[in-house]
Amino acid sequence: MAAAAGQQAPAPQQAPKPAAPAATEQKPADKPVESNWVTQCGAKTRAGALDCSVQQTIIKTDTGQLVAQVSVRVPADTRSPVMMIQLPLGLFLPAGVELQIDQNKTIELPLQTCDASGCFAGTPLTADMLGQFQKGKSLRIGFKNLTQSKIDLSMPLPGFATAYEGIR
Repeated sequence: MAAAAGQQAPAPQQAPKPAAPAATEQKPADKPVESNWVTQCGAKTRAGALDCSVQQTIIKTDTGQLVAQVSVRVPADTRSPVMMIQLPLGLFLPAGVELQIDQNKTIELPLQTCDASGCFAGTPLTADMLGQFQKGKSLRIGFKNLTQSKIDLSMPLPGFATAYEGIR
């Protein structure tokens, strides 16, 4: 995802949201919060333990290119949550990845590896980080492209807590 120096990357788009209700309409108080978090489970064998994750993906709508994917899973063997972030190729690797939930402290992660599907950074989720994910409104993901231009993405967090409860 290369952008010219000094330019911001094109804004990735999430799934379209329904139009706002007209001023005369009343919103039901118990209307569920829209969530972009998807739950996935699988096992290596039929008799194997399920390995489940919740994830959200940002894709450039004009090209179909993956811009970012955040996945939180709870491995069957440890039952301790871990997070993996997948970003596109073409990053300035020494800059790593910055994460920030709402106005909380920025978390810096090194990029661990890159392969044909992208570059990856991961970390165990501490109880504090997990609590921020569950209560937060927005996750900012920051990284630099090869020209060292800063790219910031925003990922909504509403719905994460409900999705995560389904895999614990």
